[in-house]
Amino acid sequence: MSETAELERQVAIPTSVEQMTTEWFNSALKEKIVGSRILEVIHGTATKVKVELDFELDDGTVEPRVCWIKTGLEPHSKKIGSEKVYAGETFFYRNFGQKYETRTPYCYYADSDDEGNSLIVLDDLCKIGAKFCEPAEAGTSEVIAAGLEAMARYHAATWMNAEMRADPWMNSGGSFDNADCLAWIYNQEHWDEYSLRPRFQKLDPSLRDHDMLLAAHTVLRRDWVRGKEPFAMSHGDAHFGQMYILPSGEARMLDWQCVQTGYYMTDPANLIVSGMNPADRRATDKDLLKHYLGKLAEFGVENPPSLEDAFQGLRAGTMHQLSWVMCLVAMQPEENCAAIAERASHAAIDYNTIGWLLRGE
Repeated sequence: MSETAELERQVAIPTSVEQMTTEWFNSALKEKIVGSRILEVIHGTATKVKVELDFELDDGTVEPRVCWIKTGLEPHSKKIGSEKVYAGETFFYRNFGQKYETRTPYCYYADSDDEGNSLIVLDDLCKIGAKFCEPAEAGTSEVIAAGLEAMARYHAATWMNAEMRADPWMNSGGSFDNADCLAWIYNQEHWDEYSLRPRFQKLDPSLRDHDMLLAAHTVLRRDWVRGKEPFAMSHGDAHFGQMYILPSGEARMLDWQCVQTGYYMTDPANLIVSGMNPADRRATDKDLLKHYLGKLAEFGVENPPSLEDAFQGLRAGTMHQLSWVMCLVAMQPEENCAAIAERASHAAIDYNTIGWLLRGE
């Protein structure tokens, strides 16, 4: 089996779980599928469907394999630009999956259509012993360091890479900006409703200002994520819940729907802020940045940025995690939103993130 399936549009994308039949899998995948069983359906930011497929091998024997489908069958899937977010992941797997040290799982199928439907079929990670990080549970500095090493790998492989700037989708902010995520995150009606949720009380009172947060987040996107160098491939939404750990201790990233060309500190800032309790972050943030910068050099980046430059990027990048206070209930449980909002609030105060972004303080 090659590292990436031959991904060509051949069949209509299912718009319900019931349409995910053996006949559809047999037509869509570049493999002979003689049986299929839906094992589990999980609702959230996307719809995840666990299936068992019977692959007929060249010698005529049948091999059952567990695969995961990601698609958008949720009530919010086509209401707030989510269809572009889902399409961002099919774009990633069709163009970059298993390239540039992303070390993503094997993709059997990835496609989007003109009606806003997208679907990918991925190999099961549980069979290689993957342990998935939970946003509500803070990570140790060792686990965060493993995640930073994973980022350094794909950053070094795409460091100031011309392909990252040449691709219109990547260079325009990926699905985050093309779906105008800031517009729905800070929609006034949405803000009025979600500011009544328990998670909002986790924000420091000085941060509970709609216009201020929108202004700061706009500066982050315009002047930092898309406007600064050095740039590399950015995961784009690299919070702690996107990471998994292999038995070897190696960390890898899931959910590449927001992939984009971005300032190198975008992903490390998101992981450190979202994944660590405040005391551990304060004690280890600069050591973790030194570790990340060292790995950049180890993986081939000549003259990596200074620790001071990385730290200023950490200060700015904290802003993205503050937006968890507005994450849709249908996308993440309240406990996840509250945990990351609280960690981001502490970081934003510690680093004077708003003052840094808006006034250069």
